[in-house]
Amino acid sequence: MARMAVDKQDLSNPRIGHLVSLKNLGGIERYFTRYYARFAAEYDQHILKQTDGIHPLLSPYYKQHAAGRIHSIKGPGIIKIPRAFPGLRFRYQKALLVRLRIEAILVWGKIVNHPLSFPDNMPVVHFERGSAWLVNDQPALHTYLKRLDGALCNSHAALRMLHLKWELSTDLPSRVLYNSIELPANHAVHPEGRFRLGFAGRLVPLKAPMVALEVFAELKTQHPHAEFWIAGEGALEDTLRKQAKQWGLEDSVRFCGLVDDMASFYSSLDAFICPSWREPFGNVAQEALAYGVPTLVGAVDGLAEQVRDGDNGAVLSPRRERRELGKYGQACLQGPDEVYSPEQDAIVQAGILEPEEAARVLGEWAENPALRREMGAKARTRIRDEFNIDQYGQQLVGFMSEVIARRR
Repeated sequence: MARMAVDKQDLSNPRIGHLVSLKNLGGIERYFTRYYARFAAEYDQHILKQTDGIHPLLSPYYKQHAAGRIHSIKGPGIIKIPRAFPGLRFRYQKALLVRLRIEAILVWGKIVNHPLSFPDNMPVVHFERGSAWLVNDQPALHTYLKRLDGALCNSHAALRMLHLKWELSTDLPSRVLYNSIELPANHAVHPEGRFRLGFAGRLVPLKAPMVALEVFAELKTQHPHAEFWIAGEGALEDTLRKQAKQWGLEDSVRFCGLVDDMASFYSSLDAFICPSWREPFGNVAQEALAYGVPTLVGAVDGLAEQVRDGDNGAVLSPRRERRELGKYGQACLQGPDEVYSPEQDAIVQAGILEPEEAARVLGEWAENPALRREMGAKARTRIRDEFNIDQYGQQLVGFMSEVIARRR
């Protein structure tokens, strides 16, 4: 690729080109929007759109700083240069980066098939947020990883997945940058005489909602007053409803569907369970903790980096074989096989939680509202101190400045 001259900027305010898609409403889009809305006025940064358009629910956050900050990498204005003319598109992209005086490119999530040609002399940093678990082995992947000047990861698990599975050099500058969240004013109060367990997420196999239902069924045998609220929709909903009815739990399990007011949902809980067998970070676990809800997770991928066992929740080993879910239907087994084990620091076959073990922990919480309040307070303190947006932005920009400085 051709070399490109770029004027040197102030490294305390580097001009970063964020290669990101804003078309959908996934985790990357929401977290980038949160970052950009907070720091667009403070830092001179630009959006290089991977895809056309911005999701309607996100577009209001970009209106104030849209002029001169959001750019198509497929052609000028409304013109889209066809892929059949790669040379013409590359020349447009090169001229765009020169005109914007971009000093470094930060690639949000996408790990192969990039729509932007990276100039040889421009630093490129990959922001790993889950793609390393899903991508297939291919030459383009290894070419990209060798091209990188740095890696940001939203969990230590994400970084180790790059190291262990895809052989990213451990000498490459890297930093773990946890997702940030605003500490909500309202929070769970944990009243006496009630124990309400919650689950939130897509009702799909890898989120393991069936494991959560198994745990609740076990809990219910010792704590008849317990309730289970499920927020989310997905392919397994009918299977879950059928099993809840078969176990006689239909009066205790509430299927909330897609919840508009998740603040009310979380603050109405007494405990939260995230039994996913693959979770690079675990946004719902973070959200529950922010509302002061003790959270039970498996020691898998990035979940254990948010929950401290015995402090703000519980972390249990997923010792059970996933194939046991097959008795509820083969649909419950679909999903990735390989995950990162923080206990072994290795890539391992995915496992699931033991219902009896998880129910014992939840039972202890059910009997002790004061303990839940204490754990919830610790959870909120850690969210405030370690997962706040101000630290997030400063660390991101600081790391990009370090990468740029190494290239000079």
